Amino acid sequence: MKLAIAGKGGSGKTSISGTMARLLARGGHRVLAIDGDANPNLALTLGIGAERVGEMPTLSRDLLRRTEGGVAELTQTLDEVCATHSTIGPDGVTLLIMAHPQHAGTGCLCGLHATVRTVIGAASDDPHDVCILDTEASPEHLSRGTAKYADALLAVVEPYYKSLETGRRMAMLAKDLGLPRVALVANKLRDERDEDVVAQFASQCGLELAGRIPFDDLFADAERAGVAPLDFREDAEQAPAIMAIGRLAAEWGVDGRA
Repeated sequence: MKLAIAGKGGSGKTSISGTMARLLARGGHRVLAIDGDANPNLALTLGIGAERVGEMPTLSRDLLRRTEGGVAELTQTLDEVCATHSTIGPDGVTLLIMAHPQHAGTGCLCGLHATVRTVIGAASDDPHDVCILDTEASPEHLSRGTAKYADALLAVVEPYYKSLETGRRMAMLAKDLGLPRVALVANKLRDERDEDVVAQFASQCGLELAGRIPFDDLFADAERAGVAPLDFREDAEQAPAIMAIGRLAAEWGVDGRA
């Protein structure tokens, strides 16, 4: 399964991406997580210490070439790319980072978006394998077609207009890109009113609502402590939000059907 997770900045898409990746790995799946944000933070949610982030490898532009027919292809096998450019995180999740710009004026990331797109295309279709792309907090991955080869896209939304509208736009772009499965995920829900707001919005827009994740102080506490939600306390898997993400992972991280 190849799953792209999108959403407005602050919606919780990275927290959901990283937590899903680890829960799927704990369930016996081989998980490839791709941080497609130019401001990468997925490593922290996966439980990789902040002190390691600046030293982790990123994808390089020479991993992609064009054939005589103009088709993009990797210059190495995906296994070779992972061997030289990935970091192995807790629970055995393999992490690829698109980019981590260290200096201003270093140019656009167009080529690296194409590299990520090709990596997703090369990822395994075996039911045992899962590829999760944590996208940028913008429509960039959709306007550039970076998520083109994903099997499904989940747009994470909060029960507020700007977040909902951003999720709708991303869902529409994903459908326009040809992704076969597209849905919203309602995050940080505090009460039934919040649930109703998102459910009504999804219905009005003709979008499926794939999951409902309650507001959970665990995530804010883990963020303040600089650790992954799953590592914040021993019983983290029993936290309401993580249990909801687990259900989402079980339903969408494997076959994409809710």
